[in-house]
Amino acid sequence: MIRTALILVRPLLRAVDWAPLAWTWLASAAVIVTAALTRGAVVSCDAVVLSRLSAGAMGATAGFALVDAMAYGTLATPVPRWLRMWLRTALAAGAALAGWGTNLALIAVFLPQGSPLLAGDLALEAATCVFTGLSGAAVAVRLRPRHGRSAALAGAATQFALLTITLFLTAELWLWPLQDDPQWPVAHRLWLVLLPLPVACLALANGNPAARRRVEWAHRVVAFFVGFFPCGPYARTTSSLLP
Repeated sequence: MIRTALILVRPLLRAVDWAPLAWTWLASAAVIVTAALTRGAVVSCDAVVLSRLSAGAMGATAGFALVDAMAYGTLATPVPRWLRMWLRTALAAGAALAGWGTNLALIAVFLPQGSPLLAGDLALEAATCVFTGLSGAAVAVRLRPRHGRSAALAGAATQFALLTITLFLTAELWLWPLQDDPQWPVAHRLWLVLLPLPVACLALANGNPAARRRVEWAHRVVAFFVGFFPCGPYARTTSSLLP
């Protein structure tokens, strides 16, 4: 299986649509440079905000890498769907986090000397954002593979839902403090608890289509986790991949 995965990496690198991630990375970098040149430097509080904006944007567009234009044509191949999708997920997550990392390094360049930047905690936020966007896109692609890029927009919808929900949390559950806020350590313990949730959703969505129970559970996940209303396009659907 490892040998098969290694063989698949090269064609997947060519097949994946990298344009949304690339443009998002360039736009994020442009915002960082513009902010730095406008103000002369990036202070710590602005650095945290710019890092979070970059993480959210990269997570929202990472789902486009999960769109498989040959989804129906490859169902009969000896390579299982879970392997193809997890490889796509790994490539997308790696590219998104690498793009975010380069943006964070760019932010650090414009920070005044001696300014603190808790990169590890910010990386935890970025990973959660990226996997949240990927999980929303993975579920939508699972249920409606023929919708292509429009299904991948579910990743952006998931990011928006995450932001909307967390903005209304109480002070004890506030996830977006600044570095000098006493809530910072508590918030990042909450981020650590949240991270496995989108990973579990990915495990369900990236499974083989023969697992009926998992697909039925994915339908429920879409209605709640992706953030669509009950009458939305993915709330009540029957997967065409069911046996």
